[in-house]
Amino acid sequence: MAASVRANALLCWAFSNSRSIPVIRLAHCTRWLDAFVAGRLLIAGYVVLLTGLFWVNDTSSYTKLYYALLAAPTLIVMLAKPQYWRMLIREPIVMAFLVMAAWLLLSLSWTQTEDDPSSLAKRPLYVFMMFAACAIIALKDQQRLLKALRIAAMLASAAAMVGLAIFLSRNDGGRMIGTGALSNPLLSSHVYGFFCAYWMAVWLTDRDGPSWLPIMFAAPLIAALLATGSRTPLMALGMVSIWMAALGGRRALRLVAAMAFIVISGFLLRPDVLLQRGLSFRPELWGEAIRQASEHLWVGHGYGAEFTFTIAGLGRTLSDPHNVELAVLLELGIVGLTLWLVMYAIALVRCLNKQACLQLASALAVYGLAAGLTEGSNFLSRPNENWFLIWIPLSFIAALSISLRQKGPLLNALTEEQFNHLLQGADVIEADGHGVKVAKLADGRYLKLFRRKRFFSTALWAPPSRRFASNAQHLLLLGVPAPAVSKLIQIKTSKVDGVLYLPLPGDTLRNRWRALTDAERELEIEAFGAFLGHLHQLGIYFRSLHLGNVIKLPDGSFGLIDVSDMSISNEPLKPWKRRRNLTHMLRYGEDSNWLAVQHISSLTEGYAEHCGQRAALKLNQQLNRLVHATQ
Repeated sequence: MAASVRANALLCWAFSNSRSIPVIRLAHCTRWLDAFVAGRLLIAGYVVLLTGLFWVNDTSSYTKLYYALLAAPTLIVMLAKPQYWRMLIREPIVMAFLVMAAWLLLSLSWTQTEDDPSSLAKRPLYVFMMFAACAIIALKDQQRLLKALRIAAMLASAAAMVGLAIFLSRNDGGRMIGTGALSNPLLSSHVYGFFCAYWMAVWLTDRDGPSWLPIMFAAPLIAALLATGSRTPLMALGMVSIWMAALGGRRALRLVAAMAFIVISGFLLRPDVLLQRGLSFRPELWGEAIRQASEHLWVGHGYGAEFTFTIAGLGRTLSDPHNVELAVLLELGIVGLTLWLVMYAIALVRCLNKQACLQLASALAVYGLAAGLTEGSNFLSRPNENWFLIWIPLSFIAALSISLRQKGPLLNALTEEQFNHLLQGADVIEADGHGVKVAKLADGRYLKLFRRKRFFSTALWAPPSRRFASNAQHLLLLGVPAPAVSKLIQIKTSKVDGVLYLPLPGDTLRNRWRALTDAERELEIEAFGAFLGHLHQLGIYFRSLHLGNVIKLPDGSFGLIDVSDMSISNEPLKPWKRRRNLTHMLRYGEDSNWLAVQHISSLTEGYAEHCGQRAALKLNQQLNRLVHATQ
């Protein structure tokens, strides 16, 4: 009887759980598929996309490799994990592309072309799969995406050396053509220039790697670029140098000088190639393109429309305007060009973030944007060399942006009622005429609020709470103690955003030093001087630096709070930024007396530990000048 009962119970359990077995198996298969595709196949496909033009025989084979190794696997994994769709379409760069693609598809209704409309309609999908593939790789592991690009750049350098060897062995006096599917000097120069821009950006942004490594890999690419005789990539690389200099850094200024030297060397060594073509009828061609664009100025001639440009003195007709933006204007009109520029604007604004990976990505985008001013017209095509100017850089930026946003704290939209409930039982630490600014919640977390005072403000696209969280995360990565952010909040009705964080243990230096003797304070000020020098050498420009925003931790180290107003560069601060930092500190009477009068020698001694005696002496002189100016 007992055995019968046990058998019946076993049968009942098996029957009740039989439906869950396929679900479990499906979930397991989905996880395996996601891990295999995102962790292996897409990375291999990405490297093939970046290097395939060097070793495949033709662009048709190159395109098929893209379908097999990137587009198809990406589509499969996105169908298996629909959450990838949500993450992707929330990215502003991707949203801008989709809006532009929608307008492009609409334009097919009035375009006049011999191409198959259904074939043209597929092309936005190819680009979208590029965005998706890069995003999936970055979401799994951002470093894998960066490493895949680096491996491809190393292989590109090797391909440039092979191409140079073949070119020099021919010695026919012509212009260099790359290997594989690179069929002419101009197309070759686009790809070589892309990887040159990459190594330039690595040299400027990589703090940890040896400085000679990017130079070593860039050298054959630059030589190959000069051998192609193309001037467009040289101009584009010059724009990259200026862009990186604008982002900050003395290395970038040296790079501008180096690019000037390379260009001058090119003109001296190959004047016949670089000078004899003049402006290659570009002004006349662009004028004719603008004239034809004005015929359908707002909506364009339609995507895929065919054009003929007859230029006096050229002796032949041309079919493209040799300018990507003009091509967009011709086919999609002012509406399409506006959407195109918005897409680029979003991407470049996103790259103003001081993270090294985004600065590197911005260099690639600027290179493509500048190169497209004098070459290119097929702005939306199957995978080819034009993708190195447009879609590979933009998809790279979008992937990094999505990845960084997912790593950061979650944004929670609250109603006024929910916000008031959050503040119940909280201790108000700081307030102003608009209400609470800082509050300590019942669970021990701190809530810092930011109010947008003007309708048009940078807070619309760069909320202070997001900057606070990003800066805190960046400081922690650099080894500087900062608040651990747990959540971002937003109350749209009152134009308030905020950040929830765990406070640093300890007390502010201002409060702490009031209770110390002069001898005790002197020792701590020397340690603070060393900390200040460490911040400046790390490139941390803390605009709100004063003793009320520096915490002495229980272990004796220092940490920073209220970190929304901060910028972090990839090299030590310039003298004028150090001076401005001091100026802000000395606005407070107590701070000024302790640091610039009573214990100035201790501060400068500590500062010399990281910055050297010369910088410490300059600090001393600046402090004395600032004190005398305020007396």
